[in-house]
Amino acid sequence: MNHLIQSCAACPPGGSLDGMSGITVTPRTVRHIAIATGRPYEEFRAEYEAAVPPFDRMEAIGVVKSGAGWATIESLSRNTATRGLVSFFTFDPSPVMKLNGSTRRGVTYLSGNIVDAEKGFRVDPACFLYLPLRVVITEASDGTAVLGLDVPADLFDVFRSPELAEVGAAFTRTLGQLLRHLGLSVPREIAAGGDESSR
Repeated sequence: MNHLIQSCAACPPGGSLDGMSGITVTPRTVRHIAIATGRPYEEFRAEYEAAVPPFDRMEAIGVVKSGAGWATIESLSRNTATRGLVSFFTFDPSPVMKLNGSTRRGVTYLSGNIVDAEKGFRVDPACFLYLPLRVVITEASDGTAVLGLDVPADLFDVFRSPELAEVGAAFTRTLGQLLRHLGLSVPREIAAGGDESSR
């Protein structure tokens, strides 16, 4: 079995193992960004959710069942993702964690854009390991919100594909626009939009 496992250093760019099935291990650096907003947790959470509204799953399912086509999905996305992103899922474990004495709060969002994500899915569906993006808002000890996320361009580096690198860069740029809308400072790593010079 060991001969089927190899590291990135010996792996061809496409990730194949000379036509054999096996395991590819690809190490790479992912930069994590944490932004202290200075705003009360509930206030900032409400601002984020207003800027990144919930994805209407039932309407999307209706489009698929009706056979209305991709153009209708694009229209739905434009009308919902007015700041470039929607939340496909919200996970708030805080009430459960409080049962065991945890008093600080945190909420995780799976945020993305189905139209922009399709450009990656078309190249390699495996990129949906990182789409939708994971975004977390946590409560600091002083009650203010901290926004946490990984740089999408870094996540997509694992695929060694120019097309997927552009998808990662595009989502990085979208996050930069969202941060500006929320009145937050945009870290250089996000502002660069995946530019190699920012690493």
